[in-house]
Amino acid sequence: MIQNSVVVSSGEFGITNAKAIICCDPLGANASSFHSPRFSYTQFMFSSVFWKRILVLAFVAIVFISCERSKNFGFQNRGDRPPTVEDLETWKERLAMEEAEIIELEKKISSMAQKTRSAGALSWKIAQGYMKIGDYDMGVKFYNRALKENNEGKKVEIVGAELHFFEPAIPYFEKALLLKPIDQQLLFETALAYANASKDRGWETTRRRIAIDLFTHLAIQDPRDSRFPFQLALIYFDSSMPDSSWEGVSAGFHDQDKAVVILDDIIKKESKNVPARFAKANFLYRLGKTEDSKEEYLKVKKTIEELNDAGLVRGGLEKNDSYQNVLQNLKKIEESSSKSE
Repeated sequence: MIQNSVVVSSGEFGITNAKAIICCDPLGANASSFHSPRFSYTQFMFSSVFWKRILVLAFVAIVFISCERSKNFGFQNRGDRPPTVEDLETWKERLAMEEAEIIELEKKISSMAQKTRSAGALSWKIAQGYMKIGDYDMGVKFYNRALKENNEGKKVEIVGAELHFFEPAIPYFEKALLLKPIDQQLLFETALAYANASKDRGWETTRRRIAIDLFTHLAIQDPRDSRFPFQLALIYFDSSMPDSSWEGVSAGFHDQDKAVVILDDIIKKESKNVPARFAKANFLYRLGKTEDSKEEYLKVKKTIEELNDAGLVRGGLEKNDSYQNVLQNLKKIEESSSKSE
């Protein structure tokens, strides 16, 4: 099976066999280069999201209290003050926590956040934690909360683990896009959360549309940043392919050609954009255009080698996952061609 991935380090982009959406910087380049296509295809295996939610919430609360513990919250007795570090440690260690206790913990965190001006930042951190463990619905929930706190100055309390809040959020996003200033990275990560949540449900239509609308807005707002059209290409293509169907049911989209056109436009402007070239090679292979895919992989190989000669590939070619994946894919294409002859 072909290795569909540009694997990278933590600001990375990975296309790994079309299974999920995360972020990456294939060559470990600096912040000015293309990083965080963040709609990467990496397969996540999470057996118990329930317990991971507990750990994320407890960890965020502990970090928050550590930073804020020197401040006087003005409470007079134990019953009126936020939980201590010891309280949260105890909760974290009690693995028999019930759903009601999780809701209560979220209320406590919300209460602590409202005593400072960092509520939006805390919600953002919680959202990032959920994204890291693959719980995209909860991630979207807290990104929505962070956006509201960031742009409207409100301390919106959202508790519990409700999953069906996406449709009511659409009018808010339409309003949020008109507000100035708005944090571009926060909006970008919000779009990623929607894309991942849509993909997890076999490319559910409403979440997919919100992700596309947000990335389209970002692309118009900053046409020089290729991350945004790149994400659109990934969404258009993956949601249109039979191998991305959910339980054998196709999502019913037919945007493969649109995705390839977007990538071609990116490559025309940025000839050394490795993620875009790698994604195009992957797209062509999945469309059955093996020879065209091989040609594109060879271009990726040459581009990475040139960047390595310029000292821009961290760790050299031997340690660069993107380069090694290109070699593996070319080898598999050659082996496949030999068998068919």
